[in-house]
Amino acid sequence: MMHAAPPSPPGTAAEPAADPLARLLQAHPETVFDYFEFRRVMAGNAAALAAERATPEDLARLRTCMEAMEKAHALDDPAQEAATDAEFHLAIYEAAHNLVMSQVMHRVFDMLKIGVFYDRIDLYRRRGVRDAFLRQHQAVWQAIAAGNPEQARTMAESHINSTEEALREAQFANSRRDVALRRRAGSDLTGRPR
Repeated sequence: MMHAAPPSPPGTAAEPAADPLARLLQAHPETVFDYFEFRRVMAGNAAALAAERATPEDLARLRTCMEAMEKAHALDDPAQEAATDAEFHLAIYEAAHNLVMSQVMHRVFDMLKIGVFYDRIDLYRRRGVRDAFLRQHQAVWQAIAAGNPEQARTMAESHINSTEEALREAQFANSRRDVALRRRAGSDLTGRPR
C-alpha cells in the first residue's frame, strides 16, 4: 500500500502536483520497482566510485552521517533515522565526484522525501528493518573507508535489494491487513457489502 507524505513547505522539494515526473510516478505506483532497479545501478556505482575518489573531507562527512544514523537508531526515532539514511546516501553520491550523478540523485531524493515512491518512515517502523538497514549502511561505509570499490559496490547493491524486499513485504502485510479489515466490516474481498 503506497502512502504519500504531506507536501514539503515552499522553497523545498517540488510538490508532486507541480512536478510532471512526480505526477507520472505517483499515477503509476508500480514504478516503485523501476526506481529500485535504477537505484541498484546508481548506488553500486556511486559506492565504488566513492571508495576510489573520496577525499578526506568526503570521508569525514560520511563518518558524521554514519554517526548521526547510529544515534537516531539508538533513540528509536524512525523519522530521524530515515532522514539520516538519506543524508548518508547523498554524501556517497557526492563523494563519487560525478556531478551529473550527484544532481540526478539529489532530485530523486527530493521525490523520495515527499513520498513519491514509498513511505520511508513507515518502512523504518517495521520490525527488524531498522537493525538490518543500520548494519547494511555500516558495511557500505566500512568498504568506502577502506577504499575497496568492489566491496562497496556489493554492499550498496545488497542494501538496495534488501530495501526492495522490505517494501514488498510491507506491501503484502498492508494488503493482508486491508482484507482482514474489510472482512470484519462485513464486506467481501472486493469491498462490496455482503
